[in-house]
Amino acid sequence: MKNVKRVRWSDVLTIINGKNQKQVLDANGCYPIYGSGGVMGYANDYLCEESTVIIGRKGNINSPIFVQEKFWNVDTAFGLSANRKLLDPKFLYYFCIQFDFERLNTTVTIPSLTKARLLDIKIPLPPLPEQRRIAEILDLADAARRKRRENLALYDDLIRSLFLKTFGDPVNNQKSWPAGTIRDLVVEAKYGTSKKADLSKGEYPVLRMGNITYEGNWDFSSLKYCDLEEKELDKYLVHKGDMLFNRTNSRELVGKTAVYREKKPMAYAGYLIRVRPNKMANIEYISAHLNSTWAKLYLSRKCKSIVGMANINAQELQDIPILKPPVELQNEFAIQVQEINTQKSREQALYDQHDDLFNALLQRAFKGEF
Repeated sequence: MKNVKRVRWSDVLTIINGKNQKQVLDANGCYPIYGSGGVMGYANDYLCEESTVIIGRKGNINSPIFVQEKFWNVDTAFGLSANRKLLDPKFLYYFCIQFDFERLNTTVTIPSLTKARLLDIKIPLPPLPEQRRIAEILDLADAARRKRRENLALYDDLIRSLFLKTFGDPVNNQKSWPAGTIRDLVVEAKYGTSKKADLSKGEYPVLRMGNITYEGNWDFSSLKYCDLEEKELDKYLVHKGDMLFNRTNSRELVGKTAVYREKKPMAYAGYLIRVRPNKMANIEYISAHLNSTWAKLYLSRKCKSIVGMANINAQELQDIPILKPPVELQNEFAIQVQEINTQKSREQALYDQHDDLFNALLQRAFKGEF
């Protein structure tokens, strides 16, 4: 915004420190518990009762969430409570979407934010009516891309339904498959590189925890780069057909899993585990199992907390229970998954168009070009 003063966050908002709360199973009459990745459960109590922006404190720090209800946030997330006499909450939310919080991160391993650094951020502050006008324009563009995102989610639901139809529910094993562990189905589970990545310098893009979505997809919009020596290529590159497992993150996000399907290899960071199947398994089956509702609950209960973060190491990953249907059936499932993903890629192209438009408007809005 040209000729508009910029003020520090400390002058226009307060930060709500999250803390852990016991979850309840029934959402009726309760309040959502937010972590860095979204709703992770429900509580009988709440920390805040007004429209607020949630941002990750550790792990997933670049995905702000707008909340319009009473809520609780855990210790891996901050709540931003705007002074409504000066700052519109929705305007703050869109500012956060275009802001790169990773530039405030000082850690080499798990991305994290501090309250002091956040409060020092400067935000343009036009009059409240202008803030609301900008937010309304961005709401319209955001609604269009959200609709496309909902369509994409239907394909993820279809894969989950196909998994249950083909293999049955892992809980009751109604098809009586032999039971075992992931260790029985893989030839390796290896950690990635600990090299510090750069925003622009380096031969290989580095996949990090934020590049894997909770649903088991990929987000390549934020990549860093590194160089690898010849002797490191076999250890730290992920190729088409490999699977990556997010071993360290906030409790609600640890265990994010996705199959890498790109032709060009990329490096992968140390808090990810590269998994390759043996002759008894198809990697699409293992990934679908780890993205099932049962596996996500299992991982949430089994992961160890270390200084506010959760962890599942390579040995624990391989100890996860899994059914062992015939590999021929797994291969048939993988073919159907590929067909679904082919259709999904067409919807993804439409989503990308709406996303590009939204981001162009977002950049114009905070450069004062509206």
